[in-house]
Amino acid sequence: MYFFWRSFWDKIWPRVCYSCACELVLAESTLCSTCLDEVHAAQLSVQHPLPLLDSTECWLDFDAKPVQRFMHQVKFGQRPEMAFRLGQLYAATHEPPHVDALVPAPLSWRRHWVRGYNQSEWLVRGLAQEWQLPVWRVLRKKHRPPQAKMKLEDRSKSAHGAYWLAQSLPPGCRLQLWDDTLTTGATLQAMAVVLYRGGASEVHGATLARAL
Repeated sequence: MYFFWRSFWDKIWPRVCYSCACELVLAESTLCSTCLDEVHAAQLSVQHPLPLLDSTECWLDFDAKPVQRFMHQVKFGQRPEMAFRLGQLYAATHEPPHVDALVPAPLSWRRHWVRGYNQSEWLVRGLAQEWQLPVWRVLRKKHRPPQAKMKLEDRSKSAHGAYWLAQSLPPGCRLQLWDDTLTTGATLQAMAVVLYRGGASEVHGATLARAL
C-alpha cells in the first residue's frame, strides 16, 4: 500500500534529486542512483591524521566535481536534508565508532541565523539515527570571517580561541567530532582542544569531505 501511495503522490508532486534535480523514481530518496554512484566513486582511500586528534576520517574527495556540487547544496543551497541523507549513507557503510556521543561542529549564532540551519548538525542527525548514538551539542563558536576566503596560514589564527564549551562533559568521555569539510585541520583541532580541556579522554575527528 505504501508504494501505491508513494507512486500516486510522485505523479502529482514529483520528487527530484537534491543534487542534480532529476526526477526520482519510486525507490530513490533525496539523491538519484547516478548521484549515489558518484558519491561512492569519490570515496577517499588514504587518510591523513591530525596531531591533536586520536583519529581522523574524511569520507569524500572535495576536488571531485560531484562532491563540490553536493557540498555547495548542503552549505548554501538550503538543503539540510541532503546533509542528513549523506550522514545516513556514511553510517550505512561504516561501523559505529566506539564513542559515547557524536559532536557536531557549531556555527556562530550570526551565521546560523543567516543560513537557517547548521549543516554539521543535520549530518550528525543522520549518523545518529543509523548508529543509535547520542548527539551532544556542547560546543559554541564566536563569529569570525568565513574561512573559505582566507589564506591557509590565516585559518589557524581564526580558529584559535573561537570555540568554547556550553556545558560540562562527563570526565573521561569519548567523542567523535564532525564537520562538513577538512582543509587544513585547524578547525577540528581547535574544537578538539576545547573538548580535551573539558574532560574528554578521546576525540576522533571526521568530515564528509577533504579539500587539499
